Amino acid sequence: MYVHVGKDVSINFKDVIAILDIKALKKQKKFEEVLQNLKISDNIIDVSENNKKSLIIINKKGKLLGYITNISSTTLSKRANK
Repeated sequence: MYVHVGKDVSINFKDVIAILDIKALKKQKKFEEVLQNLKISDNIIDVSENNKKSLIIINKKGKLLGYITNISSTTLSKRANK
């Protein structure tokens, strides 16, 4: 199943490792730490249109990628469960 994440971008939900709320990560000052620990700082695709709400971490063919989207983590979860 593919899930729309913004700007004409859809991802295969079976590749998703985590959907994280950026606001919660920033409150805990963990956002940059998460990116560094996962070594995905250079592999971030921002489709948020300057309204960052969620970070989606996927494993695509053995490579970790992150998508920053303007769609809330709750909405993404609902889309994936349909």
